[in-house]
Amino acid sequence: MMLAVSPGARAQQDPDDVDIPASEQEETVATPAPTDSDATPPWKTRFGMRLVAGAPEGLGIAAIIHPRRWARAHVGATRNNLGLGVRGGLSLIPLDLTISPLLELEYGYYFNANYEKLLTQLHGQPTTPATGIRNVGYHQVSGSVGLEFSPARYVTFFGGVGISYWFIEVRNARDFILEATDDPELTARPLNIGLSSPVAKLGLLIYFN
Repeated sequence: MMLAVSPGARAQQDPDDVDIPASEQEETVATPAPTDSDATPPWKTRFGMRLVAGAPEGLGIAAIIHPRRWARAHVGATRNNLGLGVRGGLSLIPLDLTISPLLELEYGYYFNANYEKLLTQLHGQPTTPATGIRNVGYHQVSGSVGLEFSPARYVTFFGGVGISYWFIEVRNARDFILEATDDPELTARPLNIGLSSPVAKLGLLIYFN
């Protein structure tokens, strides 16, 4: 006996039995987006050392950390003709160029600065203290503007000019004031003296990474 299959029955056959072209069974492979060869790579924190010579800062050496492309910090030791001190600061680099503008803010403290040399520096001529004061400590806050030049990845030269504010600590103010008066009855509290001076410096940065 022969059975006839109607056209409608053929349309209801199992979908799994339908042949699918091999080209449609293959998964679509995603093509990676092209990368921009001129794109700036992400910044990585850099470390190094800083050597500087200037006035009135003197000679200094410091460790540096460069956590952002536009910001860098340093801390270290410094010595000038008055004595030994510590110094730290923040450098701002608003533009990342081969020759870039540079803004710096610094704070330093000098221990037991030679008072006679300090008087000579302030007066502009040799000056001998008339009292027993021989050493004073002083704070120094300075700001400067300048340029830095990076000829290679691991080396940067910099320079700048600005202004510095000095805050001199005189613990025995009575002896200090006696240089200007002979009053034996004089009494005084600890004295802080403020003054300002120009700043000029040149330096070198050496990076380790």
